[in-house]
Amino acid sequence: MDAALPATEEQIVVRERLRLLSLACYIRGAIIAAFSSFFLIYVAFMFGITMVPDSAWANNSAAKASPTPSLYSSTPSPSPSPVPGAPPKALFRIMAAIFGFFVLVGWTIGGLTAYAGWCIHKRKRKVLIYIAAAFNCFFIPYGTLLGIATLIVMSSPGAQLEFQNARALA
Repeated sequence: MDAALPATEEQIVVRERLRLLSLACYIRGAIIAAFSSFFLIYVAFMFGITMVPDSAWANNSAAKASPTPSLYSSTPSPSPSPVPGAPPKALFRIMAAIFGFFVLVGWTIGGLTAYAGWCIHKRKRKVLIYIAAAFNCFFIPYGTLLGIATLIVMSSPGAQLEFQNARALA
């Protein structure tokens, strides 16, 4: 990072690896956030079911009895058999909350990964970069590849030196 000294070939390689790692973190963070947003469809669907009134769940065809008595019975027909009511709304709201939680977790991990890419670019917050790499290891296969690559690149002596030089300049 010092403009007075020319960069060695090893420093150029390390900086390029860090640049590519930063770019991969940006892309992976956006992918995680985008794919976790698909759960919003389920949130809307589950919450939409709870907005349907209970009367819409009743079977109205059984309730429409003939006003005239049957030809084969002398007594009028009894009231129709009880119709089961609507599904429990609390269950659908709980499921919507669970899917909403998945969306928030996905957005958080995606944002953390993208922020780790920014930190790699600025050569700051090594611990946060390691935490983001660990979270990405859970997302098989691409997150695992990114997490392991991050751990390998960040553990190299050249990357350690880059972060130390950035801290010294700040």
